[in-house]
Amino acid sequence: MTSKDSQKPKAKNQKLSAKPQVQQVKTRLVLNFPGFEPTDTAHQLGRLNYAAQNTGKIWGFKTTQSEATHNSNKHHSTVTHKTTAPNWQTTTRIVQFRWNDIVHEYEKTSFPLGFLRSSLKYLSFFSDGTIFGYFKTSKRYWGFTIFPILLVCIFAICSWVLIGQFIGNIFIQIILSTLLTLILCKVLGKATYLLTTIADWHFARDMVERSNKETESRFTEFSKTIIAELKTKKYDEIIVVGHSFGSLWAIAAIAQALDAQPKLLDNKKITFLALGSSILKIALSPNAQFMRDYWNKVTANKNLFWHEIQTKDDWIAFYKYDPFELPQFNTPLGGYLINKIKFKDGMEKPRYKKMRSSFYTTHRQYILYYDKRVHFDYMLRLFGPFSAKSLALNNELHRSIDHCGKLV
Repeated sequence: MTSKDSQKPKAKNQKLSAKPQVQQVKTRLVLNFPGFEPTDTAHQLGRLNYAAQNTGKIWGFKTTQSEATHNSNKHHSTVTHKTTAPNWQTTTRIVQFRWNDIVHEYEKTSFPLGFLRSSLKYLSFFSDGTIFGYFKTSKRYWGFTIFPILLVCIFAICSWVLIGQFIGNIFIQIILSTLLTLILCKVLGKATYLLTTIADWHFARDMVERSNKETESRFTEFSKTIIAELKTKKYDEIIVVGHSFGSLWAIAAIAQALDAQPKLLDNKKITFLALGSSILKIALSPNAQFMRDYWNKVTANKNLFWHEIQTKDDWIAFYKYDPFELPQFNTPLGGYLINKIKFKDGMEKPRYKKMRSSFYTTHRQYILYYDKRVHFDYMLRLFGPFSAKSLALNNELHRSIDHCGKLV
């Protein structure tokens, strides 16, 4: 575990000296930014409620969800959860931001022309030197980055060998091998996640270049929603959840909200919960200065505590790296902590084994439920009696909830 106090110099494994104060929560606002997935908001909220019900069985509480309000014009939905236990209760308002329509536009691109265009966008991360930043910060993430190239190379080699068995003319062999390689990319692309991965990189490049007008417009729209939510009602705590690419959406939206309302976060208790964050995916690009500026603006607020959760299981995130050790990023004024966890500690073996069958299902586990009581339980942060910051700073705090859900 790495933790830092904003008043201390940058150093690894510098733990907070004072015992953190425990905050109990009766009202909570969750600003939830999902990752790169085509699932619509209704299903995302349904998945969240299902996870909440399963979590309640583990922790001894009951939660009921209100009917969702879908604000399609402003691309978000809201829902309220009321959670009760023997001697505590809390109300959580969730604002679920929506950008799955943008994901659809990238995933439904034509083949092979659209696939080739997306591949060129992906290769831009190599030509501009970003790939070297990935290698320096996380060799695991670098491995994920080169995965599409390796897979296409395997397809190309197999195609060349197969065609070579029947065709002796080199020129014809090159043409037919190229065609067969593309066919394999299409036929096996879904099973190997090649098509999804290339679409993801296309979106990432457009974000770096700020070339997607809808994405830029959505940043501004989300920022206005954040302003409205924070000014409407006072909450005991506010949690900003950024899962994967959602962390980037959250950073951009909050930064623009602060541009419009510099004192927006004053007198508020905010935890930014970064789960399998993809911020460095964009922020390490030489052309993404705007995102680095956004990030520094957000972390410059003394009322915002940054909590990042990483796991070795996940290849689609920057495991075992402290982004705030990079000179281009400021240490959060509100303090921060990075937890390195093991999914298997909270999951039954069959479910864990099934999750591990795909690095995308593994990457999604951050926002799902656990089968056992663990200190890093995501649902406990959203619906439980303690603030997300209190749970982050005290790995034993969850033990004060007995088997019936009562605080002891």
